[in-house]
Amino acid sequence: MDSIIQYDKSEFHETSSGIKISKKSIIKGTEQINVSGRCIFFNDVILRGDLAKVSIGKYLVVHEKVTLKPSYTYGYTKESPTKKVIKFLPLMISDYVEIESSSIIQATKIGTCTSIGKNCYISHRCIIGENSIILDDSILPPDTVVPANSVYGGRPAVYIAETPESTAIIQKQKLINFYKNFVPKS
Repeated sequence: MDSIIQYDKSEFHETSSGIKISKKSIIKGTEQINVSGRCIFFNDVILRGDLAKVSIGKYLVVHEKVTLKPSYTYGYTKESPTKKVIKFLPLMISDYVEIESSSIIQATKIGTCTSIGKNCYISHRCIIGENSIILDDSILPPDTVVPANSVYGGRPAVYIAETPESTAIIQKQKLINFYKNFVPKS
């Protein structure tokens, strides 16, 4: 049986859709953030919806000191065809994703049933396929595409192995149980 994790209810905001956000987190641009529900954001999470749209699926668990920031690209405008401008891209995080502490995420898309380890840096415009695992202390260079069902690790992160077929089932059950067992102190 999974252990119960008790938290101080006075330290979290909880929405009607079951989103639990630490009051010590920084959420900017809430009008551009869409969260499906049943997600947990621990202390010192920074979520930057002020730069571009952020879409988050259900059962996302974001541990302490994680930064979620939309990626960017350079482009030109009709008004100034010779002047480069920064264009921020939407960030999409699918269902059943866990991001461990002290990681920085600037990806474009994170697929369903993905696990990102501690102290990772997921650089600009990365796409992480479903059922993937990014090991602790990994750095994904800009524009990396992690295929579905892959384990990546290292600095820079490279393909290490294929994930087991049971990854999706295990990840879903793990995060559902984590959410159910994350309860306020009596």
